Amino acid sequence: MMLQTVIDVLASNLAGRPIPGNLEVISVYHMVLVVFLPLAFVEMKKEPIAVDLVYRMLPDIVKRWVLLCGYLVTATFFGFLAWKTGGDALRSFAMNEMMMGAVFLTIWPAKLALPVGFGAALLMVLANAWQAATDPDFNPSPDVPEGAET
Repeated sequence: MMLQTVIDVLASNLAGRPIPGNLEVISVYHMVLVVFLPLAFVEMKKEPIAVDLVYRMLPDIVKRWVLLCGYLVTATFFGFLAWKTGGDALRSFAMNEMMMGAVFLTIWPAKLALPVGFGAALLMVLANAWQAATDPDFNPSPDVPEGAET
């Protein structure tokens, strides 16, 4: 995304010929891919934004139940989003939906990234929920890199 923007600025200022549809491509494709596809990776690394001030004061058994309930609520949310955006992506694909801007841009591939990202995040949350339910030593905190002090 950054490289495409730099090339567009250089082409515009040096040659007077910007990349046609650059803004549309960045806003429709790159932004969607950067935001939604990494959701599962963030969950896998156990690095979603969390506020655990009260959670840390709970007894261990209550922590496990709170954690498991949180995972199940999150899974329900991601499942609903995957289902809804999947239907939208299929409709967009069926009609070969396009966006008119500086150029015509097919947008169904970008819409397909949403259910893929939400579906992958759903699977990762379910895997974490299973691990939290079955592994008494499950730790929902991010792993500390080797050599890093805690």
